[in-house]
Amino acid sequence: MLVYIKPLSTFPKLHSDTIFGAFTSAISELFPDLVEEMLLEFEQGKPPFIISSTFPVVFDEDNKIRFYPKLILDSDLSDVETKHIKDYKKVDYIEEKLFNALINGDLSEKELLDNFDSYYKFSNLLMSEKIDVDMGFGKNILPNNSVNRLIHETKIFYTQGDSYQNIGLFFLLDFFDDKYRNIVKSALRFLKDRGFGRDISTGKGHFDFVIDESFETDSQDGNMFVTLSRFIPTLDDLKRVNEYSFYEIDSKRGRDKSGEIRKQVRFFKEGSIFPNYQKTYGSVVKSGTVNPSVEYGFAFPLRFNKEMK
Repeated sequence: MLVYIKPLSTFPKLHSDTIFGAFTSAISELFPDLVEEMLLEFEQGKPPFIISSTFPVVFDEDNKIRFYPKLILDSDLSDVETKHIKDYKKVDYIEEKLFNALINGDLSEKELLDNFDSYYKFSNLLMSEKIDVDMGFGKNILPNNSVNRLIHETKIFYTQGDSYQNIGLFFLLDFFDDKYRNIVKSALRFLKDRGFGRDISTGKGHFDFVIDESFETDSQDGNMFVTLSRFIPTLDDLKRVNEYSFYEIDSKRGRDKSGEIRKQVRFFKEGSIFPNYQKTYGSVVKSGTVNPSVEYGFAFPLRFNKEMK
């Protein structure tokens, strides 16, 4: 299942763990008797559904041009022009057509960079050609109030938020327990009314959405997979990392409402590549002691075949 998000205001960047946290909060409001059972399934390594992070989509009349994370590869780029490599490092997302060509072996990263001037780059997006659409993708400066309650003084400060015009976001869901389809849809409707993120009271994070039920990705075909979500591996997952694995590691350290700084959580970034050997990968981990939270870390695997040398 694919969900298109059309931001109606400035909008936060949504990784898979953020979306999972929002869904969990919404489900706890809508179905309070279900949320503990749901979380237990995730903790036991039997997720009823998995979620990708969000990625950009350009709305071109009736056409939707999707972008995926730049693949993390170990290509030999020693004789590629330095300028092209520097420009490519600024790319975060690749048009679906190019992404599929790369993972299917129809295009190598070196070939892409050797012909880099023939592609079109807009902000951090790379596409096969220029799209005749006004893409107002950038930053908005927003005023906020800060109140010092001791001296009853109000100060204005400014924050940045992402703004969108003819650009939206999308993310993917795979369901292993079909009863959660309607539950997740209800959570989405709840979040549409409330908003995504922490700053919903200041008008951020509001959106509309469209669901494409026909878009399915749950396939066991392929000897490799690229993760489209943040991936916290289990010990067994780590044992399977080999010379055909290409990845980057990042970390996060959250803070709860009481001010407690939670432990650092490490994960493989979206676009990391690993051998495919089972149905699900990853885990959730508990973080924090005062108000423990569940950090989501199941991979969203997009499987493909790669010739092993």
